[in-house]
Amino acid sequence: MSVFKRLAAIKLYFNLNNAVVIVAFLIAATWVWNTVIAIQRNFDLQQQVDKLAEQNAILELQNKTRMFENKYYQSNEYLELSAREHLNKVAPGERLLILPPNTVQPAANKQPVVADDIPITERSNFAQWVYFLFGKKS
Repeated sequence: MSVFKRLAAIKLYFNLNNAVVIVAFLIAATWVWNTVIAIQRNFDLQQQVDKLAEQNAILELQNKTRMFENKYYQSNEYLELSAREHLNKVAPGERLLILPPNTVQPAANKQPVVADDIPITERSNFAQWVYFLFGKKS
């Protein structure tokens, strides 16, 4: 008798409607899973595209910088500065000024000056704000 009850229960739960619902659920779950995988793949690809676009923009800026540098190196100003620096050339009317070496040496035996009577002008951050906002000393 119990075997017949079990078969009846199985027959009750495993009918055509439940089978259709299970198959529909599996199809929907597969569709959702594939959608999530496609979204993840698209996100990864978009990150790669953004990274390559950023690298492309950087390379374009470097290219423009090099073009401007080349124009500068071909300009008369650069040629003049380069000739002045490397060949020791001067423009007409200029004179060479040679300064004597710095002869002031700090004395090693001098004691540091301690001034107790000089007021300290540094203020705390709060005191600076009060002075700034109200014009008073705190």
